[in-house]
Amino acid sequence: MLKVLPSNVANLIAAGEVVQRPASVVKELVENAVDAGATTISVIIENAGKTSIEVIDDGCGMTREEAILSFQRHATSKIANAEDLESIMTYGFRGEALASIAAVAHVTMRTRKADSQTGVQVHIDGGSDNISCDEVAIPVGTRISVRDLFFNIPARRKFLKSESSEFRQIISEFSRVAISHWDLSVRLVHNGKDIYNLRKANNQKQRIVEIEGKSLDKKLIDVSFESELFSLKGFISRPEDAKKNSSQYFFVNGRFFRSPFFYKAILKGYDNLIPDGLAPSFFLFFNVAPNTVDVNIHPAKTEVKFENESQMFEIITALVREALGKGTFVPSIDFEHDTLPDVPIAQNFRFPRASSAGDLHPSAPAPAYTATVVRPFNKGEISSSVGGYSELFESRGVSMTENDSIIQIFGKYIVTTVKSGLLIINIKRARERIFYEKYLKNLDDSTPISHQVLFPSSVELSPMHYSLLMENPQALGLMGFDIVPFGPFSVAVNGVPEGFGTDENSAKEAIDAILAMLEDTGSLSIIKADERQRVARKMAYAAAAMTPKRLLIAEARSLVDALFACVEPQITPSGKKIMEILTEEDIDKKI
Repeated sequence: MLKVLPSNVANLIAAGEVVQRPASVVKELVENAVDAGATTISVIIENAGKTSIEVIDDGCGMTREEAILSFQRHATSKIANAEDLESIMTYGFRGEALASIAAVAHVTMRTRKADSQTGVQVHIDGGSDNISCDEVAIPVGTRISVRDLFFNIPARRKFLKSESSEFRQIISEFSRVAISHWDLSVRLVHNGKDIYNLRKANNQKQRIVEIEGKSLDKKLIDVSFESELFSLKGFISRPEDAKKNSSQYFFVNGRFFRSPFFYKAILKGYDNLIPDGLAPSFFLFFNVAPNTVDVNIHPAKTEVKFENESQMFEIITALVREALGKGTFVPSIDFEHDTLPDVPIAQNFRFPRASSAGDLHPSAPAPAYTATVVRPFNKGEISSSVGGYSELFESRGVSMTENDSIIQIFGKYIVTTVKSGLLIINIKRARERIFYEKYLKNLDDSTPISHQVLFPSSVELSPMHYSLLMENPQALGLMGFDIVPFGPFSVAVNGVPEGFGTDENSAKEAIDAILAMLEDTGSLSIIKADERQRVARKMAYAAAAMTPKRLLIAEARSLVDALFACVEPQITPSGKKIMEILTEEDIDKKI
């Protein structure tokens, strides 16, 4: 039988779309403060918003009637008819935020307009049916307190994540507004501690650095474009500063949004300048005519639809390429003499000289290019040192000879001759397999091996990344990382697992790798048995990415030995092929 839902039930359902967690409340209230013309906004949080959330602003305030009406669903001052939807330049316009918040929490709002001698206090407990209103003395502006979020929906409250996890979401929402509105003074307090206390910035870049950390200051490249279609200003990072846990922000008319489509345009602009697995940081601010963008396609308004997306895609790619072209991003050449040769050429090979088009004369002399080839091992050495090596080869019809040699190609592959042809080993994938099995054993045995760094160094982090990293140091210890707090939002790296390197730069890379893994996998407060393979796989992938581009001779020998000591030497933990054999027949087909 069909029936109309009671208003309190309808409000709870609507609240589920708008208020998903404490960060949702922060987002809605801070955006309301911006729309109210505030110049100063303070956000005060207790227990990651589970106990209380308070937002204070010096905006225009409200009258008694407006304050009461603001808690009714669909109450808004932004639109009056359907045509107004095409000219929206403010954050909130649906009139659902305060009604939704009040449906699932105890809410107190104090507000006062500049032309009023006193203000008004409105209190609501779990819905607009329970509302009280009193006159109070307060400064101009609005102060909203939200306590005991989801007190009347125990199931929703039960499924909130840890305090650190929820607080990171709050920092994320706060940061988006703070970055897009650098001309405001903003403050974020958690459990009595200032996380951010920022005065009005001099420019956009200053605010970005204040939020994301000083280390980003010299890594950003300006991007600027203006046309009748749209205008774009902002910053992108240099290719060499790409990270796994990069900061990525799109804004349109001051509103944060996500766009996988535009992200592809950015990556296309970088072309092949960034290694696989890494990503650039970017902060891009679009300004478009409001009637050419639809911001009303998602409850949280984080997805938008542009009228001219295809043209914008091409322009973004061109802008990124142009910005990168202003600097020099050519990789340096390494001329180390104790590494394996990178481009092997047959000894005493002479390049033919062309006397005319299509006429080659091999008799013409040319400089000889010699590639040093080493014999790092022979069959007897391998068979005696690594059990199972010969069996693996014999199962594939391969056997080593005493004259076998090993070379390195492109900094990516080890190549050695075998009786049936050439054996090619992917260096990075080989390391990934080796580290995976080592890390998994350490996790299973609870015996992590931590290598002390040469010079313990401090790494400054953003508040969000600091909270993520220090959520549970014990879990990091189980993985072999010795990381301790060092200052307000800094950590000291004293030790790292094998494979991550022990110099200062490697320690910083290790932090980036951990953060990327934690952002991908979530909290690791407890590494359960069924999660160990996943954690070991992520760690191994990160460690393998730090492979030096050119291996020393001894390193190449050790790598091959360690690979064939693995349980599964032929594939990576994710199932990718590590090695391949090119037979004489395969080579004949190519030449």
